[in-house]
Amino acid sequence: MKIAILSDIHGNYPALQKVLEDAKKRGIDDFMFVGDYCLSGAWPDECIKTLMDIPRKVIIRGNEEIYLENLIGKDQSTWTDGQMQISYWCYRNIEPNRLKYILALPHTAECEINGVKIHVAHSSDAFLGDYEFGKMGPSKLSLKYAGAEVTQESLKRDIDEILDGDPVFSEKLGALEDGIYVFGHSHVQWSYRSEKKNVMLINPGSCGLPLDAIRNSIPYTVLTVTEDGATSLEEIRLPFSMDAYIEELRRTTQYTGAEVWSKVIFRELLTAREHLNFFLQFVNEYAEKTGDPQRPFSVKTWEAAYDEWESTQGRL
Repeated sequence: MKIAILSDIHGNYPALQKVLEDAKKRGIDDFMFVGDYCLSGAWPDECIKTLMDIPRKVIIRGNEEIYLENLIGKDQSTWTDGQMQISYWCYRNIEPNRLKYILALPHTAECEINGVKIHVAHSSDAFLGDYEFGKMGPSKLSLKYAGAEVTQESLKRDIDEILDGDPVFSEKLGALEDGIYVFGHSHVQWSYRSEKKNVMLINPGSCGLPLDAIRNSIPYTVLTVTEDGATSLEEIRLPFSMDAYIEELRRTTQYTGAEVWSKVIFRELLTAREHLNFFLQFVNEYAEKTGDPQRPFSVKTWEAAYDEWESTQGRL
């Protein structure tokens, strides 16, 4: 049995289509979707509809869905800040029945295939605590690689070097029962098979917004479980023109309705590196410097901070 594992689609419908087409060519009908279907790409409704129509799947929700859940029943006339523009746009552009669907999804799942137990959660925090983000999260990799070119092979080598022989990681693995642990959230594709016990970790990376420094590609992972319970993995990267995708985004109402957020995401798409968290830190410092206590950040502070931040990053 082959299962295609996808995570962090983030409204990137062209990327989702490309992955599903590739999986179909490989004869794959079974899927795992590991959360974060909205925010940052302009086609959340199309993504959700597509996922709903896939018959054979395990699907859970991610952390981004909470931003939409928190808007239910709120007075939209108060939605005037700059920081949450992307959430407001997204909420208004998802059909209510589809929003209801993703918000009703479980946070975790478990299944068994040919005697192999599989645990699914959006973040590795559920299994490893804060280890992944502390060692090889997107912010860490962004600083590590700076402007260097990174390949799938070099990323795997570097991650294996971090994990192999690390007593903290070994302790985390030792606390897990036998089985496969699937998660996403970090936007970094990686996997690890323990040599000491029957444990496998799988992060398929972000289908819609990869932040593992490998540019112009989108990742997903194929897990194979044979009838006798043997397992194997294939980590796949499909070529994907981020320039073309960004041009599509520029023509959408998301761009006009949440321009600053979209521009920060453009930078992430082009570089395959973390920028959003760094920008949010910058805005907070800017607001404190200018004496603006409003949270979420006002439109004035949000836009002025972006202009100043962009001048330090170089224009796209």
